[in-house]
Parts: sequence; C-alpha cells; structure tokens
Amino acid sequence: MDENRTVVDILERVRESRRRKRCPDCDAVVSIRGFRGEYRWECVDCDAVGIGYESRSAALKGAQR
Repeated sequence: MDENRTVVDILERVRESRRRKRCPDCDAVVSIRGFRGEYRWECVDCDAVGIGYESRSAALKGAQR
C-alpha cells in the first residue's frame, strides 16, 4: 500500500471503481465474466448483456457506453 494515501483516498477510489461498473440502461451493478478468452458483462437487474470482449477492461468499457 502506498504510504502517501489516506483511508479516505482509498475509499474514494473504491467508490469510483464501483460507480464505473454500472449498467448503461438501468444503472444497476454489472457482472463481468470470462470464458476461454472471451468476456461479457451482464446486468444483475434488467438482464442487459454485452458480449464478445477480449479482456475484462474492454468489457468494462463496453458497459460504460
């Protein structure tokens, strides 16, 4: 852990990370899963889905659109 960070800084980073993992349709949480090199995101509330991503980060970017 970086010695220059405070607990508040870390909690803000976690909050921002969670905010990015939201469904573009209903703002609920998305789940990102991968199988054999292909990743997808699924909304846990409205059943929206995004498929065909090459990485977790690409799936996360796809969910943010």
